[in-house]
Amino acid sequence: MEYSEIDEESIPRYKRGYEWFSHLANASLSKKEWKRLGLFSFYDAPYAESDLLYLSPKQVMLTMAKLAKKKESCLIFVVDAMEKGEMGLSTKPGFDQFMELFEGLFPDSTKFYFGPKDTERKWLHEYPSLKIPLNWLAKRPNVFSEVLSDASPVGELIGPADAAFENFPGMIEVLVEKLGPPSLTEEVMGKIRSTEASEYAGEAVGLMTVFISPTTAVTRGVKYLGKFMSLVKDRRKQEMKEVYLEWTERVQKGYSEENLRKFFDDTPDYESGLIDAVSSFKPVLLVIETRSTLYDLFLPLVLQHLVEEIGYIPPNRRPKHVDDKKKKDKHKKDYDADEMSYESIEGITEEDLPPVTDHLIRSMIDKERDGSHDDIEISEDEFEGKPETMLFLDAATHLSKFNRSFKFALNIPEKFPNMSVAASFFTDREKISTALQEGVLEYMKEKALIFDLHPALFDIATARMPVSRKAWLIGELQKMERIRSRGKVAFLEYVNGEAIKWNLRVVEKPEIEALTRIRRWFGGSK
Repeated sequence: MEYSEIDEESIPRYKRGYEWFSHLANASLSKKEWKRLGLFSFYDAPYAESDLLYLSPKQVMLTMAKLAKKKESCLIFVVDAMEKGEMGLSTKPGFDQFMELFEGLFPDSTKFYFGPKDTERKWLHEYPSLKIPLNWLAKRPNVFSEVLSDASPVGELIGPADAAFENFPGMIEVLVEKLGPPSLTEEVMGKIRSTEASEYAGEAVGLMTVFISPTTAVTRGVKYLGKFMSLVKDRRKQEMKEVYLEWTERVQKGYSEENLRKFFDDTPDYESGLIDAVSSFKPVLLVIETRSTLYDLFLPLVLQHLVEEIGYIPPNRRPKHVDDKKKKDKHKKDYDADEMSYESIEGITEEDLPPVTDHLIRSMIDKERDGSHDDIEISEDEFEGKPETMLFLDAATHLSKFNRSFKFALNIPEKFPNMSVAASFFTDREKISTALQEGVLEYMKEKALIFDLHPALFDIATARMPVSRKAWLIGELQKMERIRSRGKVAFLEYVNGEAIKWNLRVVEKPEIEALTRIRRWFGGSK
């Protein structure tokens, strides 16, 4: 069927929303390259939902990924599969429509799943599981301690020594001790009593939804804090004992070795396939199914491992070793252990030889040998073999409860110059955490698409703006709301460095010629 003959009424509103936004993005949005891209809304919901079209952050991010992806660059798209609603990825129709778009745009992509594979959402489980090498985490107790500190139900600051382990039994011991019910020692009691109610309320909600089933938990939110505190004061109450018993059982069962093996692999030569995909410049889709579960704290770990594998650290930012002799001895020991040897070459000393490369660089060398991507031209090896990579983080707000990991994820472009990050945020929060506030402001500095925003964050973002300019911007927001009240989609685009930094954009039906060009990306499929 010719593109011009396609019955527009037969186009699903999910795809129609994507097509209309894609036309606007191609025709009007700034083509300036970015290291940070922020997408903002107020509600954790679609940007637009009507009988005519449906537009969500995921569709917008797909468009921006398609526009930014270069032939010689990598794309990693991390998508939250717990999105609710009629067309959310937690439903089969919603997931299928998203995958139709993704596979149409990136037909040669590699797909992974990260989650327990024990839910009723079987359509998510057909992809291979991406696992974290257990040995990698065991060597980084500082990373594990930060995640545990963020996940601690009583706000405990956990040091690397308390997070150290060597194998699965050791890891289980750490998890049960640090995430099980508090011991109610005087130190812990003092910490709970000294915590502001509004601050601890969020942690209390976490206790209910993760460690305690809703039928057992007494109530929700701030009210739950009061009830919890009253129970803590009278430790002999049967209700408190029941809560503690369920909490303990849930942690012990949830963090069993059988369940941990769904997320970690302890084989010495484990390879997930992700690095091979990245080294071949194949787009990667990572489907996440951990939100609001016991396994939520593993998401920051998989992101840190991923970035450590593909991120390039400039020489001036690498850790400096004071004792060079120890470093040489260690290298010599490593070579002896692997029974590696080489003949000396005249004019080249041992110090001139490069260090042992990591798996990513070895994979790229192997690809060069077999000529699997000879058609890809790279002008220069600017990042020592590490590819330019764009990381798209869906629903980044959910990661903000892991304060330290959230900051790490959003600061990736600063630490790793070969990486760019696009992140979508919703800002409907009763209490805006410092981490979320800093993240939102940071991702509004360079390039941002603002569909809506929490009023407190808007005031902070415009605090140093001249009052006349702020009044003009408020006027643009009022125009945007009037357009949306008529059933259309509008948003503000901000691009730092442009002559006109702020522009009001309206998503409208494209001409048939424009739709034809967009549909050619999908080989003519509807």
